[in-house]
Amino acid sequence: MCLLKSQKFLIEGCCVNKKGFEREKNLSKNIYFSDNYFDKQQLFVLSEQIVLIYKYTKKIKNPILVEIGKGNGFVSDFFKKAGFDFLTFDINKNLNPDIEGNILAFSNIVTCKPDIVVACEILEHMPFEVFEYALEQISKVARKYVIITLPEFKKFFGANFQIKLPKKDVFSFPLHVKVRGDKILGSGHFWEIDFDEQSKRENVENVMKKYFQIEDKGSFGVAPYHNYYVLKV
Repeated sequence: MCLLKSQKFLIEGCCVNKKGFEREKNLSKNIYFSDNYFDKQQLFVLSEQIVLIYKYTKKIKNPILVEIGKGNGFVSDFFKKAGFDFLTFDINKNLNPDIEGNILAFSNIVTCKPDIVVACEILEHMPFEVFEYALEQISKVARKYVIITLPEFKKFFGANFQIKLPKKDVFSFPLHVKVRGDKILGSGHFWEIDFDEQSKRENVENVMKKYFQIEDKGSFGVAPYHNYYVLKV
């Protein structure tokens, strides 16, 4: 189990823009159990996260995991009930995370070295100007892998085919068209991949490469709006 410097460490008076952090800090728990979270596609996305994370836990004996951004606890509860050493980290005390804190102080709070750090649909909820600093904080803590998902500033149209061949696992064959059109930012988002010049995919990936190797990347077939990155420390 991870040892912590403080269960209640929060950045105060930080020099970066606080907008976004205060919003996330005070969101009601009920937000994460609204109609949107009962949407079939949203549940598909959460299951895709579980499958992706599990793929990398199998590479490590007795892995320790920390998830940044507990949300409704769907992912963390699944892993905890499966017997994994899986901690949640969140700025919002209303969500009852295992560790309460600001991601910009991540390395000051979590003093152990979790094998895998997960941050799904989190980093776009803060200004892009602090994206690199957040990744630097994570890089000081993660021991083997960091799994990140980020939304893409596009609309998607198409289909996803599930294919099953004899003696083979089911695999997806997505066919999608991306269009920018009149797309607007998701709720509470400061940026998404390709939203503006600074958040172009190339720039986002170059920031990642300063601290990690990109082991794998792609998008979820059932929800291509969600891009995933597996980063190796």
